[in-house]
Amino acid sequence: MVAGLAAAAWTPRLRRAFISLHRWIGLIAGPLLALIGLTGSFNVFYREIDAALNPTLYQPLGPECNVTAAEAMRAAAAVDPAPITSIIFPDQTWPVWITIHAHGKGGHAKLWTTMVDPSNAKALGRRDYTDSFAFTIYRLHSAALLHDWWGKELVGALGIGLLLSALSGLFLWWPRPGRRIWRSMSIRRGVSPQRLIIDLHNATGSWMLPALILIAVAGIGIVFPNGVRPIIGLFSVATPYPSPKAAPPAKEAPMLSSEQIVELARAAKPGLDIAVLNPPVEARNTWRVLFRPPGADPALRSRGAVWLDPWTGAIVHDRTPDAMSMGDRYVTEQLWLHNGATFGAIGRLLVFAAGFAPLALFLSGFMAWRSRRLARRALLR
Repeated sequence: MVAGLAAAAWTPRLRRAFISLHRWIGLIAGPLLALIGLTGSFNVFYREIDAALNPTLYQPLGPECNVTAAEAMRAAAAVDPAPITSIIFPDQTWPVWITIHAHGKGGHAKLWTTMVDPSNAKALGRRDYTDSFAFTIYRLHSAALLHDWWGKELVGALGIGLLLSALSGLFLWWPRPGRRIWRSMSIRRGVSPQRLIIDLHNATGSWMLPALILIAVAGIGIVFPNGVRPIIGLFSVATPYPSPKAAPPAKEAPMLSSEQIVELARAAKPGLDIAVLNPPVEARNTWRVLFRPPGADPALRSRGAVWLDPWTGAIVHDRTPDAMSMGDRYVTEQLWLHNGATFGAIGRLLVFAAGFAPLALFLSGFMAWRSRRLARRALLR
């Protein structure tokens, strides 16, 4: 009896605390969360949008794919001699070879891309990828265009705010005993404008709650991997993403060609398609080969990788699904959970729709809050 009375006494206090938390997160972070949500919706289909905006760069002469990765790299190097950091294999969305060149070093390097026709090895064009429209929206979403000013951490903090807002909103929304959940998830007819706004806020939040929580949790893990990894480690082994090096041979030996690396990677993982090839760089002298499952959604760019010795082709590190722990698989999957690609086209559409929810929640929440303030002021007059 005493415990029940104590719980009843704490419930109003807890509710007031959650109301304050929910309100101030919305008022302070709401506009930024709306911006991050809208740019996130864009990013779900950013490759398709980029291809539509730049059709000449993504239209090969014919459907044949006779050009190898080595031939594509040579064609791209003839157009842009800057170091090649990535070679993206043709797929359904970008049906051309794409080589990414780094102009500069470190985080300040400008990225340029050269598109190569897979049917004849001719360059279709090159451009400044860093400042392209699609990638600018991507950078706005991931770091608020504040690369040098803790932009990524700011977006991660917004993800924490979104998660807290979603959980506090769930507590405040949860129907009291005797009330139907469906009523709290619907917009009623014939109600006052103020009630309509509240119904819109509640319905949007309740329908989009699972997607918003998943997006927030995955986004937090992407930005703060070292903070999330110990939590994952409570359930399964979760190791930092590697950047392995190979021991140079005792005697001077030639390095394998990109084509040899590709063949060795295919032989090592015959059930997977190669998505991206990363040549050795200063911090990592190994080749990184990223794979994706055959027939996977084009937005699922990779699901695992191997690092190969540039002299022998031996696997230095294997981080493909068969070799990973459940914890490492989750860490690898976070980006695809975040953009919905894990669940295919339906998942991407759901995340696309969820990206509009923060804007709808901010506007409806702000209008409800302002309406109540004006009503209180009127009573005090």
